[in-house]
Amino acid sequence: MFTVPAFVVSSGSAQILLPEAPSYSASVPMLTSRDKFNLFLRRASSQDILVGTTFDAGWAQLMNDWPGYGQGMQGFGKRWGALIANQEARSFFGTFLLPSLFHQDPRYFRLGAGQPFSVRLAHALSRVAVTRKDDGTNTFNSSLVLSTVIVKSLSNAYYPQQERGFSHTMDRVEGSLLGSAQGYVIREFLPDIIRMCRKHESKWLKRAERKLLFSRQFDPEAYPELTAVTKKELEERANHD
Repeated sequence: MFTVPAFVVSSGSAQILLPEAPSYSASVPMLTSRDKFNLFLRRASSQDILVGTTFDAGWAQLMNDWPGYGQGMQGFGKRWGALIANQEARSFFGTFLLPSLFHQDPRYFRLGAGQPFSVRLAHALSRVAVTRKDDGTNTFNSSLVLSTVIVKSLSNAYYPQQERGFSHTMDRVEGSLLGSAQGYVIREFLPDIIRMCRKHESKWLKRAERKLLFSRQFDPEAYPELTAVTKKELEERANHD
């Protein structure tokens, strides 16, 4: 099961659900600073963040990364705290504060099916350096780059002493940007892979998934263009499939 997270924005007097990864060609409402803050809150409270951080902290302890934190529950807690601080700070700076200041859209826009693989791959990788402004034009992704530098610099305040300093900070910045590129590639292609796998899924199971998830998420198979739709429209589709 794969769903694209959605969040609520205001458009006139209507409340609409908007996907976090809309189609590059889709006409979607511009995000206000309030919308970007709501998106930050949604990402910051995501269960995926908590689960992923817990797994990463456990793996880091198993591999004895950041040995200055030690082992045992205390070491695990320090690793978990450092990782969650990184995640939340980067989400705050990269999703809300800097995109609001620079008038940039913090979402990833998929090219989607219909384009050659190489074009889609290049598009995904380029999003580390290029992003969309609120007016729909492209610009340098200063929100991502600066937020990464800020967060990795701030981490010197709580990382072990031997992990601090300029060279360690730049290594973390490089690793984080490479991770962002990898994440964009996954966002670009994973919906297509999941859709192919779901061709063999029963219609009953698909209906059950949609009825369970329509109130807060989008199903990319049901909504291939990922355009903004109202909650009522989602409910009607779920009930009539």
